[in-house]
Amino acid sequence: SQTPQENAQRYFARYNKQKRTYEALSQLIQETSDDISYLESVENALEIAQNEEDLAQIKDELAGSGYIRQRSGRKKARTISRPLHYISSDGYDIYVGKNNFQNDELTFSFAAGSDWWFHAKGAPGSHVIVKSTAPGNATILQAAQLAATFSKGRQADKVPVDYTLRKYVKKPGGAKPGFVIYTHQQTLFVSPDEKLAKRLSAEDKAARA
Repeated sequence: SQTPQENAQRYFARYNKQKRTYEALSQLIQETSDDISYLESVENALEIAQNEEDLAQIKDELAGSGYIRQRSGRKKARTISRPLHYISSDGYDIYVGKNNFQNDELTFSFAAGSDWWFHAKGAPGSHVIVKSTAPGNATILQAAQLAATFSKGRQADKVPVDYTLRKYVKKPGGAKPGFVIYTHQQTLFVSPDEKLAKRLSAEDKAARA
């Protein structure tokens, strides 16, 4: 038979083993959850892609993230896919990323800290930037509607959209493309509106002019 001290040591060793197993599983669960979120964002990008250049950029992103293998010897395409550009009814420029590469570039390279940033709350979707320090209420509403329209919630009647100053949006070290954290947000519940997107499109306005 074992002494009380030996029993205690045996139980403590079993506890430590179970604790390590739990921690390893917790990390695996978190990594899997992150992968699912990322791939859902890619799925959303595929759904809103408009041309071959958009698709090529998504393929480059997936290759760069290690999800697909890039053909050996293939030169990385200089894709000309660009974010969508809209002009609000108040005359402010609004930009919408079509994939995670564009989202990161829009938010962290193009936007100033005092510009406004919009994103569907808790759902895969585009980063939306309003190039203004003080947009009017109509612009804020329309930017939120664009964020809803270019998110996974585009079929819903109402979508919660968070918005905040760009300076409050951060990218954690080692985060996947398109992933950010943010603070100081406000939330609007808006209806997705593809007709509004068509009406505010800078390209369509130029064509009609």
